[in-house]
Amino acid sequence: MNFDTKSKSLTRAELHLMNILWDKGQVTVNELQAELPEPKPAYTTTLTVMQVLTRKGIVSSERQGKTNVYRPLMSRDNYLKGWLEETRNTLFKGSLSAFLTFFAKHEKISKTEMEKILEEMAQ
Repeated sequence: MNFDTKSKSLTRAELHLMNILWDKGQVTVNELQAELPEPKPAYTTTLTVMQVLTRKGIVSSERQGKTNVYRPLMSRDNYLKGWLEETRNTLFKGSLSAFLTFFAKHEKISKTEMEKILEEMAQ
């Protein structure tokens, strides 16, 4: 799935709910509310965010009885790949080496950790 930054970009609130949805596979708004930390947003706020995600084409909604069940239409990996690509292209002028160097420096990755990463990448 191609990442469309205008329609597929997630706000912090949307991303928080999507992480719950990705972990669970499908949820109702009540199930989302149960997973949210205190202070919980109003039920209607959570419902509105899920409706926005549905309009964006990131989740689907299926009526089951008196409630809607939401399912992700985009995997976490696909979202993350698109987000990382967009970040690399906009903030690092498309340079993968600049992108990776930035994280290596700022995360203070040790030589041992870097060797493990390179080994995993070679597989």
